[in-house]
Amino acid sequence: MLKHSYHARLSLWHLVLVVIILAVTLPAIARPDDPPRQILERTSARMLSALQTYRPLLQDDPRYLFILVNELLAPRVDMDTAARLALGRHWRTATPEQRRRFTSEFRTLLVRYYSLTLLEHVDLQKFPADVIEFLPARRAASRYPVRSRIHIPHHQPIEVDYAVHRVAGEWKIYDIRIDGVSLVSSYRAVFSGEIHRHGLDGLLNRLAEQNRRLLAV
Repeated sequence: MLKHSYHARLSLWHLVLVVIILAVTLPAIARPDDPPRQILERTSARMLSALQTYRPLLQDDPRYLFILVNELLAPRVDMDTAARLALGRHWRTATPEQRRRFTSEFRTLLVRYYSLTLLEHVDLQKFPADVIEFLPARRAASRYPVRSRIHIPHHQPIEVDYAVHRVAGEWKIYDIRIDGVSLVSSYRAVFSGEIHRHGLDGLLNRLAEQNRRLLAV
């Protein structure tokens, strides 16, 4: 099974992922010209009410969360760009079929893992209404224009930056930095090691196998 340095850094990051998932997936009425910070602020404000709304469904059938995250999270992420960045230099030499397969498996990996993480904590953690604080953008941080700070009780605040850009007129997230560590860069380091040992097809087969295991949970 693939080992993810991103996942293993701190168990606290599991809670951060829960907050991020809820913040970026909740439905919000947004106009094309709305700035991404405003969109994320509005959606994060609905986090606690969403927990109450979804809890009965999750208690009846926890697998509903997989569908929920797949339908709400995936459309808000530019998965093509995220996959290209995660594969790094190997993207250039990959065949169109390998690129398609990697993007599909990477998307499934993220959706399933985050669903399981959220499911693990949704009934165990209670977040304050001001858990996410959105910060003014730094001029030099044009690649990560949406900055935030997550306040989890009894822990130091955690800096979370969202890398966003426009795709077909919509703001979409293509990377997240947690305390300065990039999601796609962390995956890229893991994937590069796997490709070095087993080749790109070997990585694809391992991703497919891990996804099958996650689906069986």
